[in-house]
Amino acid sequence: MIIAKDSYLTQPPGFDEGVVDFGNEDINLLASPTRGDMRNEHDITKILSRLDSITQDNQDYLQGDGTVEGYESEDETDNTKFKWAIPLDAENTIPDFYKTIGALALEFPFELDPFQKQAIIRLHHHENVMVAAHTSAGKTVVAEYAIALSQHHMTKVIYTSPIKALSNQKFRDFKKKFGDVGLLTGDIQVNRDAQCLIMTTEILRSMLYNGADNTRDLEWVIFDEVHYISDQDRGVVWEEVLIMLPEHVSVILLSATVNNVEDFAEWVGNTKQKNVYVIKTLRRPVPLEHYLYTGISDKTSDELFKVIQANSKTFDSLEYDKARDALNKRKKKKAKETGPKKPCNLSDSAERNLVISFVRMLERKDKLPLVIFILSKAKINKLSEGLKALDLTTAKEKGQINSYISTCVKKLKQSDRELPQIKSLRDIMSRGIAIHHSGVLPLLKEVTELLFERGLIKLLLATETFAMGINMPTRTVAFDSIQKYDGNCTRFLGSSEYIQMAGRAGRRGLDSTGTVIIFCKTAVPEKGTLESMMQGKATDLTSHFKPTYNMILNVLKGNEIKVEEMLKRSFAEFDSQVRSRGKKKDKKALQTELNSLVPVSCYICSPKIKQLYEYGVELLEAERDFGKEIIDTAKVGKHYLQSGRLIMISTPKFPSHLALVVRLDRDKLEVMVLHDRDYISPVPPADDTPPWSKRLSALLTSPGFTMATKPLAPTSRDTRSFSCERIAITNVFRIFDTPRDKFDMNEVRGGYLRKTWETSVTDSVTNIMYDKLEGGLNDVNYTISTLPQQDIQDRLERLRDGIADNSCHTCPAFVDHLGQTCRKRYLEDTLGELSFQLSYASLQFMPEFKERSRVLRYLSYLDEDDFLQNKGKAACAMSTSELVITEMVFDNFFKNLPVNVIVAILSSMVFTQKRCSPPTWTPDLMEAKDAFLRVAYKVVEAETMCKIRSSDADWEEEFNFGLVEVVNLWANGEEFCEIKERTDVDEGTIVRCITRLDEVLRCIKDVARIVGDVDFEQKIGAASTSIKRDIVFAASLYIQ
Repeated sequence: MIIAKDSYLTQPPGFDEGVVDFGNEDINLLASPTRGDMRNEHDITKILSRLDSITQDNQDYLQGDGTVEGYESEDETDNTKFKWAIPLDAENTIPDFYKTIGALALEFPFELDPFQKQAIIRLHHHENVMVAAHTSAGKTVVAEYAIALSQHHMTKVIYTSPIKALSNQKFRDFKKKFGDVGLLTGDIQVNRDAQCLIMTTEILRSMLYNGADNTRDLEWVIFDEVHYISDQDRGVVWEEVLIMLPEHVSVILLSATVNNVEDFAEWVGNTKQKNVYVIKTLRRPVPLEHYLYTGISDKTSDELFKVIQANSKTFDSLEYDKARDALNKRKKKKAKETGPKKPCNLSDSAERNLVISFVRMLERKDKLPLVIFILSKAKINKLSEGLKALDLTTAKEKGQINSYISTCVKKLKQSDRELPQIKSLRDIMSRGIAIHHSGVLPLLKEVTELLFERGLIKLLLATETFAMGINMPTRTVAFDSIQKYDGNCTRFLGSSEYIQMAGRAGRRGLDSTGTVIIFCKTAVPEKGTLESMMQGKATDLTSHFKPTYNMILNVLKGNEIKVEEMLKRSFAEFDSQVRSRGKKKDKKALQTELNSLVPVSCYICSPKIKQLYEYGVELLEAERDFGKEIIDTAKVGKHYLQSGRLIMISTPKFPSHLALVVRLDRDKLEVMVLHDRDYISPVPPADDTPPWSKRLSALLTSPGFTMATKPLAPTSRDTRSFSCERIAITNVFRIFDTPRDKFDMNEVRGGYLRKTWETSVTDSVTNIMYDKLEGGLNDVNYTISTLPQQDIQDRLERLRDGIADNSCHTCPAFVDHLGQTCRKRYLEDTLGELSFQLSYASLQFMPEFKERSRVLRYLSYLDEDDFLQNKGKAACAMSTSELVITEMVFDNFFKNLPVNVIVAILSSMVFTQKRCSPPTWTPDLMEAKDAFLRVAYKVVEAETMCKIRSSDADWEEEFNFGLVEVVNLWANGEEFCEIKERTDVDEGTIVRCITRLDEVLRCIKDVARIVGDVDFEQKIGAASTSIKRDIVFAASLYIQ
């Protein structure tokens, strides 16, 4: 296949017309298909057939069957499971790739991997692509090529990322390469009309809900780190965006390795109604070696045990045993010296010595730079302070580091440059050591990243957030511990978590292998735990979709899609929607059969057969209820269903018969059933009739059912017979009050096992049964039970009397007429159930959607017809705490408050750290807090009433006032160093809270504009100005 030079789109996506190159018509045949052509002729095989007349060069690219090498034709693909997801072989090389493509839209200084070539071919055909690969495998190449291709097409592309740090980093990288690049995050807006826009996924969602014009000529949206869709809190944003994207926009999905990538791609394809080509590779460009480290000092620093070789899938049990032996040997030696002690954690000094000796060992082996993942901010801070004896840089490197830091902080005011965190981190950075976690000032985190990128940081102590998206590969990765506290409990790292962090080891083009080391300080983890973590399957992408107030209001505002349709299209509903494809066919077939049924036309049956049917259905339910009561109450079953008890059973074979309990076996009964010697069990309906319908027919058509309140018995004692049956307790619907000692149960049990009884036994049992039948059978008195068995008995008797009195039994064709009725009702009931399953009402999120809608109507965000009211329109502008903030606006909460108090109280909605020192409350802050909680309780009360909340207990804990004093002082103009002294919260966390607070203020300002309150708008603008200064809003180094 030849794609000639400059043969790119001549028609922008989303437009009906484009530029036609009349001098190159043949090439335009491929370059500018209509959207309809693309949908119907997505397969390369079909496109190639159209190009046969253009060139013969493509013949070398075709296989003997006419398909493209490395791809399956549409007819050959097994679409039984996947209709839209088309897996491609990531390892299959593309022969004559460069001849095939012609002129590349972007040249690369290295040979592309097969999976990258596969993706580029698909991009040239404007198709959806999903690439799942390990960290540093080269997924970014696909994104970069799409950007370059869109430049040639003169269309736009959006690159989304889950975190601002990654967005900033990509802005710097893409701007160097492509020039016309913009950045939109919560607090940064740069060149918003650029050809390539980088933004967080939340910004893109807001654009789609607000109908932004720049989506019209949008060709691609690139979703980096799309596995964030599994995030508990934010994953819903990815789903909303994928559902809301315009039809003409294609998607490029870049993900870490996940287990169900085809399932996710199938959902995306079904949502977009277009194919998604799936390229999944487990190959690492730099293979990893995994070690256990049991050393704690210079003397034991050689205790390094390789448990997994590079490119190996085998866990080395011998090396694992050596690691355990080394640790146990040292423990025994210490026990002899100091006596036995309970296992405990290492002391701070021991931790420090371990790290120093470990780093020096790696330095000797030329294994630096090193990232040690420590899953605790406090521990990182404490450890970094104790590494003053460790110096990893030369004099020249020290000069480069200090010069770079000075350049980065020179724009800060003097007091900010003297912050303790800046001074302390500058000191350790000069020695080639740095830390990276959410408590570090954003500016310092960026300094760390850029110095690390330049190779000047040799040792980085980081939490797992360093591995989440930021592209910073290293030579060696170590784990201080493989256990983490996830907010609920302490657990071992999952396989995906471990792989994500371990994947930072190995720099492409620099290292032949990456080194991953686990510290085993006081114990070596169990072998199974390590194997599962290192070699276990990647986790599945899972949906955390939920109907939020924001989504409901914005969808209702746009009127382009129904909220119910959003719920239906969610990834969470996808499996049920796939199953519904077959249900639609079933419904159609059942409806056809129902339409073909001839109504019962009988002067006897027509008036009353429906009533008989209803009685029968209710009778079956009552019998099940009776049996369930017995099962659910162990005392009843144990006491009343012992051997020798007379009972009445109802089964398809014996619908109303007397039986003797032989043995109770949990929820099963072995019984001796009395029946006529010539008894013939009722003929069940057709095989395709459900079991309950067969049971009903057997019950209603059994001989002598007009005596239904009594057991069916032989006409005389001489014609009696017995059968051995094993039945469920739920088949029991009457228990009789009879003495159990009248039967010789040893003989009865023996006969049951032999499946036959001696005549003396059957005569004895028959006589006792007939005596009771003739003398009258009384139901047992349930004196030990509090359950309503007697009520059920009364219900059973009423229903059986009603059935017995029904005249349909006298009809000669009763059995046929009943069969027709049962079949018709079965079809009607099944169609009703299928209709429900195919309707919005069956969606799993419908109850919550209805509850949230009730809240919105109760609080006057919606009217009774679900049209947006003024409150609803205002709430659409909010991105967090929509209802509470809107209530504050409409209650004039902000009117008489000074701006410093406003921002201080609003900080409770964005500060999330669970533990911190308590703030000092001034009278005006306390008064504002009380007023705020009164407003917030209106929402809590509405949610409780509408069942969103189970109760209104502990609702105040949802608002965290831990930084209210700090934010109040900051808004009053205090220096950052002064507000830091008022709290034990880390500097980076304070900055994060205030920057998020500014995002909230911008949203409130939009609300003020919507309601038309100019004074309020100016006041909120002033509040934003009061906090937007100095180091808190220092410009990102990535955009300077």
